[in-house]
Amino acid sequence: MLSQAKRVPILPILLILLLIPTSCIPVQTESVEEEQWSSFWLHQAQDQLRERLARSRDSITDGRRARNVVMFLGDGLSIATMTAARILKGQRSGGRGEEAQLAVERFPFAGLSKTYCLDEQTPDSACTATAYLGGVKTRSGTVGQSAGGEQVDSILQWAQRGGKATGVVTTTRLTDASPAGAYAHVRRRGEELEIARQLVEEQPGRTMNVILGGGLGKFADERSDGKDLLSQWRQSHPNGCFSRSLAELRNCSSGTGDLLGLFSDNHMAYHLAASREQPRLCEMAAVAIERLEHKSREAGNGGYFLFIEGGRIDHGHHETRAGYALDEMLELDAAVEAVAKMTDARETLLVVTADHAHTLSMAGYARRGTPILGMDEQQRDVNGVPYSTLNYAIGKWQSLDKEGRRESPARTLSPTSYTPSYIHGRKGVHSGEDVAVFAMGPQAHLFGGVMEQNLLPHLMGYAACLGSGITLCNHDQDTDADTDADTDADGVGDQLKVT
Repeated sequence: MLSQAKRVPILPILLILLLIPTSCIPVQTESVEEEQWSSFWLHQAQDQLRERLARSRDSITDGRRARNVVMFLGDGLSIATMTAARILKGQRSGGRGEEAQLAVERFPFAGLSKTYCLDEQTPDSACTATAYLGGVKTRSGTVGQSAGGEQVDSILQWAQRGGKATGVVTTTRLTDASPAGAYAHVRRRGEELEIARQLVEEQPGRTMNVILGGGLGKFADERSDGKDLLSQWRQSHPNGCFSRSLAELRNCSSGTGDLLGLFSDNHMAYHLAASREQPRLCEMAAVAIERLEHKSREAGNGGYFLFIEGGRIDHGHHETRAGYALDEMLELDAAVEAVAKMTDARETLLVVTADHAHTLSMAGYARRGTPILGMDEQQRDVNGVPYSTLNYAIGKWQSLDKEGRRESPARTLSPTSYTPSYIHGRKGVHSGEDVAVFAMGPQAHLFGGVMEQNLLPHLMGYAACLGSGITLCNHDQDTDADTDADTDADGVGDQLKVT
């Protein structure tokens, strides 16, 4: 094991470390020597067992209602992306990587979500947003509407009706499909000028307390209808605070009114390419939690619902630049870590999931500690050519020579370069496999197993007593009604009863 560790190329890791600021990234340490002995792994497993017993002791019989709900969405966050990001996190801290831990790995409950659209096996971010925020599966490209054209209200709107403060935080345009699922209703996700109008003029957008992300152009310069949505927002929120930079966001954090932050004309810049004036996702999340907590106390302590999206994971994958995608995943990881530290697991339900997956793969038999964004120098294809640790099924770059034969990508591969793909395409594409769901807090045990994606808001609604369906607050009455219905002749009630 020690000799293998010595052979690990250090240059790619040094390049990564030079590119990354260290704030919001916890330090990881490991002992290669200790890992050689059985006692290390036996003690480690027992420590993890004790930790799991402690954090889930009261969960199964948990009768607590979730005062607050925070939903994190990693756009395009496949399980392979999580694994690779975990390794990158460890390698950035000087370890071999595989032993590192993401924030969600400390959540006591996990499951899988089935992501298909009503009309597509592999989904887009619009139909999925309608599912995981509105509880309804719909057609690809549709936001906040059923396939039949009915308006679908989101859990954010359920939260407002329940007296909770609400907010949306994203690294994409605020009018992009995922955040739009919290407040908009359009047949085609490309109607972003209409989505922006709905955010400012209609419910539930106009009464949201925190709105942070990109897409300034959709509210002003790109409009041809004469509307100045920023002026409208200021007029309807006279005590509100508008920010365009990290410094302005920090100045706004001391206020008590509603908060709007637009930090880019388009999507916010990738973290690796951003200026210091652009706030990080963990910084926006922290400000949002502070503001929503204040608004909640101001309105009678009813709690809050917050949607936080790490949206540019997906964009890194579409560009087939794994370095960008993994770094954006670690930005989401830092936000989860920050929010978990700021909230009380006895009253706040945290849910972390993805809308869909991507085709990133970790193929071959790379040795422990192989640079995750580098080459697997130990493996060769049938022609003796080495390949990178990560690859995409479909993407922009195949690493071919002039005769169209595959050549080693080592010469041009870097932490921010294109990642090789098997099939040449115009861009990287989504994949259709299930995505992970993690939960911690009141009623988190409900999020285990394999579930339809549209179940997620109903589970959150149950935990926080939101919406018109079964909730923790009306479960006893509903069970009584079910018991009466169970006397039906065909016994269907027994099959459908919720317990």
